[in-house]
Amino acid sequence: KIMPEYQKDVDITFVCTPEIYVPEVISELVKNKVKGLYVIKSTVPPGTTKELMAKTGVHISHNPEFLREKIAMEDVMHPNVVIIGRCCQEHGALLENFYKPMGCPIEFTDSTTSETVKLTLNGYLSTLITFWNEIEKFTKSENVDVNDVARLVKYNPRISSYGTEFFGEPFGGKCLPKDMDQLILSYQKGGVDASVFEAIRQFNRGLNANSV
Repeated sequence: KIMPEYQKDVDITFVCTPEIYVPEVISELVKNKVKGLYVIKSTVPPGTTKELMAKTGVHISHNPEFLREKIAMEDVMHPNVVIIGRCCQEHGALLENFYKPMGCPIEFTDSTTSETVKLTLNGYLSTLITFWNEIEKFTKSENVDVNDVARLVKYNPRISSYGTEFFGEPFGGKCLPKDMDQLILSYQKGGVDASVFEAIRQFNRGLNANSV
């Protein structure tokens, strides 16, 4: 296993690894005495950042990334909002100064809330895709064009257009399926009924099986 060479005299270190590696990376940063603030951008289960702070004794913030694979660089350079799950006022101000040049809204909260926001967003997007796939099944049974239905209901400003372009396709990519799994696991760990999301996942797996 080849470990990276660490830049130790820095103000901020962003951790952008797959979530399963985040604890190991934080541990390595501490062991190698990397200075400054550690910021987790990975999608991690709610409570992860606070648990790692308690375990390592260092300050860690959570700053979720909201990227679409096809236009990732555009989303990096022009985010709709920057959400900072800050560990303290001082480091919140540090991250605020870092992001100010982007000219987008900056929202502060605690790390558990910011972790939950990311899972909520992807859970919502997955639900929209599944909703429209279910509507497509119904419209087929009625000999109705689902595209006409989607076009007409979108005149209502409360209806999102997201999901209406994926008829018959499961939600996929690198984020939505794994984040749905993580959302359900977080529900289960908290002793909360996740039946709705479990049904969404099961329906999506059925579409995946049919598309193979």
